[in-house]
Amino acid sequence: MKGMTLKIMLVMSASLASALPVLASDSMGGGSMGQDNRDMKNECLLMAKNCGDQVDTIQQRIGRISREISRGKAVYTDQELRQLRSQLEEANQLLEFLSTNGGA
Repeated sequence: MKGMTLKIMLVMSASLASALPVLASDSMGGGSMGQDNRDMKNECLLMAKNCGDQVDTIQQRIGRISREISRGKAVYTDQELRQLRSQLEEANQLLEFLSTNGGA
């Protein structure tokens, strides 16, 4: 059962990753990609907005999410931090799945 859950999570992650460029192109109008984002939330991680053509490896995604979580309550609400932690857990599970099953 655990294997089936991980396979479903892999398919959902792949589907989300393929949908991000489409979602990003819809919202590119007044994006904040070029602005100083030191105090800004990463909308791409939170809501799949302002992503541009950004595609990360799983390891890069884990790193980005971890950096955003480390910014803490100065930038994110408690709910947003929970959401980021959930994404981090899913990405780590996906990486573990791919590592143990050889990516197939």
